[in-house]
Amino acid sequence: MTAPIVHTTRLVAAYRRYLGSADAPRFAHDVDEHYTSATLTALLSRGEVEHRRAAALALGMLGDRHSVDFLGRALSDCDRGVRLVADDSFHSVIVRDAAPLHHQKLLRVIHLIDGGEYAAALSPAMVLIDQAPLYAEAHHQLAICWHGLEDFEKAEAAYQSCLWHCRFHYTAWQSLAKVRVLLGKGNKALDALNRCLDINPDVETARMQRRVIRRRLRQSDV
Repeated sequence: MTAPIVHTTRLVAAYRRYLGSADAPRFAHDVDEHYTSATLTALLSRGEVEHRRAAALALGMLGDRHSVDFLGRALSDCDRGVRLVADDSFHSVIVRDAAPLHHQKLLRVIHLIDGGEYAAALSPAMVLIDQAPLYAEAHHQLAICWHGLEDFEKAEAAYQSCLWHCRFHYTAWQSLAKVRVLLGKGNKALDALNRCLDINPDVETARMQRRVIRRRLRQSDV
């Protein structure tokens, strides 16, 4: 019984120091000295609120692909603070969930997409997926390319590939709903939005999309 109490105290102490200083490297170092990822995921799953917040933050800095599902579940935590921290950490982990070279290639693709250069981003995104087929975020960025190029069938397939590798990727669920609407698949779009909101209940834009689609479907039945 003694060891868990000491570990929890160290984690909370490091977290409180971080809140006061915003010194992320020190927080990561302090946590890494005393905790494994397995311990952090256990605390995230069943610890007290402050422990869950601290564990979510630490996993965003120290976690790997084995942390993704735990962070994904924390997106629907009863505490909004845990949800917010888990959201940032979740995206941090899925973006860096590859070898450093592949991570750098992904960042280049994201930069092109952010500039609206979907055609330019398409080829490097496809090459990246050939090199790292399990990299969920690479599939997501390829889907965004196809979406931007208005090839909605290929975008749908790429979003589904992303979700095959990372079922908690709620942004992909929401975007999948958008292309399904454009493909005339209203009911399937609703299914995707329901999954999005089950994972992350704070996505108000998805809730609004769902209301609009339901209204259109009711009108089409009249």
